[in-house]
Amino acid sequence: MPASKFKQDQQGKSGPELVDLYYHDVRSHLLEAAAAFDRFERAGVNPATDPRLQKLRQIAAIACDDQPDRAKRFLEALSNE
Repeated sequence: MPASKFKQDQQGKSGPELVDLYYHDVRSHLLEAAAAFDRFERAGVNPATDPRLQKLRQIAAIACDDQPDRAKRFLEALSNE
């Protein structure tokens, strides 16, 4: 499907162009977050008893859900600390 048939963002990039642009960065950041949770668990941290890790899990879920305004909701969740 030609890019012209896709909705464009404010910078004039289509959806597929944005995925091409950001895919590797987002994948890298998600891997970094997953690795951090693995390190916490290997160090014996119980995520169920640490409120900071509970908050990180909550905002990670926001980042990956299918609802609009993820960045806004992510920041609002952080501001409630």
